[in-house]
Amino acid sequence: MKLEKGTTISHYKILSGIGKGGMGEVYLAKDTKLNRNVAIKTLPKDLADDIERMHRFVREAQSASALNHPNIITIYEIGEFEGTHFIATEFIDGKTLSEYTKSTRLNFKFALEIAVQVASALDEAHVAGIVHRDIKPDNIMVRDNGLVKILDFGIAKLSEPPVLAGGLNPNDSIDHVDPSTDADGSDPEAATAIQSVTTPGMIIGTANYMSPEQAKGQEVDARTDIFSFGVLLYEMITGHLPFEGETPMEIIAAIINKEPKPLSDSEIPADLQKIISKTLRKDRDKRYQTIKGLVADLKELKQDLEIKDGLDKTIRPEQEEQDTQVFKATTEEEEQQTIAAETDDSIPIIKSGLGKAFVGVIAVLLVAAVGLGYWYFSSSKQIESIAVMPFVNESGDKDVEYLSDGMTETLISSLSNIPNLSVKARSSVFRYKGKEVEPKRVGGELNV
Repeated sequence: MKLEKGTTISHYKILSGIGKGGMGEVYLAKDTKLNRNVAIKTLPKDLADDIERMHRFVREAQSASALNHPNIITIYEIGEFEGTHFIATEFIDGKTLSEYTKSTRLNFKFALEIAVQVASALDEAHVAGIVHRDIKPDNIMVRDNGLVKILDFGIAKLSEPPVLAGGLNPNDSIDHVDPSTDADGSDPEAATAIQSVTTPGMIIGTANYMSPEQAKGQEVDARTDIFSFGVLLYEMITGHLPFEGETPMEIIAAIINKEPKPLSDSEIPADLQKIISKTLRKDRDKRYQTIKGLVADLKELKQDLEIKDGLDKTIRPEQEEQDTQVFKATTEEEEQQTIAAETDDSIPIIKSGLGKAFVGVIAVLLVAAVGLGYWYFSSSKQIESIAVMPFVNESGDKDVEYLSDGMTETLISSLSNIPNLSVKARSSVFRYKGKEVEPKRVGGELNV
């Protein structure tokens, strides 16, 4: 039953429809008690009679409400009103990632910013023993300010130990995937099989983003989210999927049997290619074993690219499909070399030739930091706070402007390691960049 504008469910007044999915309608509503906008997801009475749909509806609310993270949707309430079951959540004023990438050109910097937020949210879920199992662009919202939110924990696995949080029987038959709709009824090309998580051998997830073990109906754990995340990152960077087919079953066959299309674009940093490659290993024992290592690598790469000013190469959101080719498969020996000596589950980020040019500058900054530290500790009057103002590029060459910024950031980072010393953040001091301001005034405004 569709709810008309002005209809009231409990203390929520319907304002407009937002969308329709396999689980029912989603509405924008007003919380009349707290005077705030919320999203209301409904499960009509006829669908509530379906035990699996009802279980999935409740599971979504339980999974998301168990988590408290800025990149995970907040659940306010689950309830029932005159035969209509509903979930009230925060209203996210933005676009799905799939919509966002169609309308917005992504550069490496913003793609990595999105990736770090998604991975950080998954880390929070995995630590709580929750595996999402349906990471895809339609389940990720992006606000205009760049904040990312993960949605739809409807097929998540709950109440299992961290990392290993699955339990499907790999020995029974694999059920079919209905190509007409996905879990939310919105993406015919990426169908989701909605089956009971207690039914052995069922395929749970969205075809394009499934892990090999998920596609086989095997036991799944947190590493299945890592594979799905790898597909998502691959798609953001290249504009196309690593595994494709005309039907969901062809896609599943490609995921199980074929290697992803090579990341041959010379503009894609080699370290980013390595990160994506590691997330997409078919053998989950050769992927990142926890998403913490993946988050660390993404952050390190993002910082490295920022320092080198390598973020101005725009990713094309749409690229022509490459002709089918035969590629040499990665050998076992090469795989072992890739993952060897990675006891911290991270990939060593290889610095470019330009990075070597920073060695002298960094050395000077470290000496400066050590000197300031010595002065700080030896001073009779302890300094409680300090602000490192942006270095000035006196060369007049805008192409090396990033050097002065990098020097400032490095010194801020080094000084931040000194105990009991408050160092003002980059965002606080960089607002003075390029401005002629008296130091005394800056000190007063920053309280240092």
